Amino acid sequence: MFGYINIASGLLDKEAQNRYRAFYCGLCRTLRDRFGQLGRLTLSNDITFLCILLSSLYENDGAAQTGVCPVHPLRKQQYRLSKATEYAADMNILLAYYTALDDVKDEKSAAKAMQARNLKSGFDRVRGKYPEKCAAIQGSIERINILEAQDWIDIDELCNLSGRILGEVFCWHDDEWREMLYQVGSALGRFIYFMDAYEDYEADVRKKRFNPLIELRKSDDYEELCRQTLLMLAGEATEAFDMLPLEQDMDLMRNVLYSGIWAHYVKMHEKDQSTEKQGESS
Repeated sequence: MFGYINIASGLLDKEAQNRYRAFYCGLCRTLRDRFGQLGRLTLSNDITFLCILLSSLYENDGAAQTGVCPVHPLRKQQYRLSKATEYAADMNILLAYYTALDDVKDEKSAAKAMQARNLKSGFDRVRGKYPEKCAAIQGSIERINILEAQDWIDIDELCNLSGRILGEVFCWHDDEWREMLYQVGSALGRFIYFMDAYEDYEADVRKKRFNPLIELRKSDDYEELCRQTLLMLAGEATEAFDMLPLEQDMDLMRNVLYSGIWAHYVKMHEKDQSTEKQGESS
């Protein structure tokens, strides 16, 4: 779930990078204050994007503050705290907890099992605040687990379930913007599930794990089908995003939606091209 809604920092000027860092650091501090140091370890760029989006839509970015960070103790860092940051931190813990459980299921990871136990009390607090949201998310996760256990090959259904998860996460309030925020999150959730399956295909086959693209992989135009699907899902996210009345930090959010979410795809194909060149030269 984490790792795909990222920023392409090399395409931003220094001022924009500092602005992004202030949101990132604010989320980090809020995770620490609300969930302790273990909560801080779940910090993600994915939820930083959500924080920026909600801060822009609801004009709730908070005043800039400065303070010392344990990671960068020699110089004070700028950060922003707001109600949007608090909501984003809650959703960060929610997704981190479910992601840890998923890693336990897939990889039998003792470290992830310990992380899930450590996050459980914070997760329970979040679930107490957002019981309906958490029930909807958990229902989708449980359905995904059932279908994956059955080696389900309908990638569309699995992507849609993933979309429901992130769609719920993106909806802060039950108001006039809920539907549009849901559409942005839903499209990104579908993109993430498909991209994750695409990226992990070789490793999943090697380790004899489920991958929903196993049938599609037999197609002669597999790569083009995957590329077009990812383009369509990214396009759906940006189309919904563009319908929101946003003005603040548009450069940051467009950087993520137009470049950042493609980082894994680009890296994979750069690696493939490098491998091909090495093979030709040997």
